[in-house]
Amino acid sequence: MEYFQMIMALVGVLALVFLLFWIMKKFNARVNLSDSKNMKILERINLGPDKMLLLVSVCGKCMVLGVTSNHTEKICDLEQTEEELTQPPEGGNPSFGESFKIVLGNMMKKK
Repeated sequence: MEYFQMIMALVGVLALVFLLFWIMKKFNARVNLSDSKNMKILERINLGPDKMLLLVSVCGKCMVLGVTSNHTEKICDLEQTEEELTQPPEGGNPSFGESFKIVLGNMMKKK
């Protein structure tokens, strides 16, 4: 009987841990962790483990950043503002990859 109580207590504690984990996961999905007015991550695309491209707005100026686990590098500044980038264009909203190709193509034409 003593083992049964110990096993039931263990099952109860594990159930409570999983319940709390589930509640925190649901709660954190709706919480905005960043309360910054001047800095926003507009888009992100993962390139591999610990490697990503970020489209960032800092004080209204947009830029593309390359981020790894050891290094962060600014790739380019964009002429478009945050409002221009977040407004859907006529004919549908392009993906980040399509937008990045357009911006990269425009940068190559300037050189």
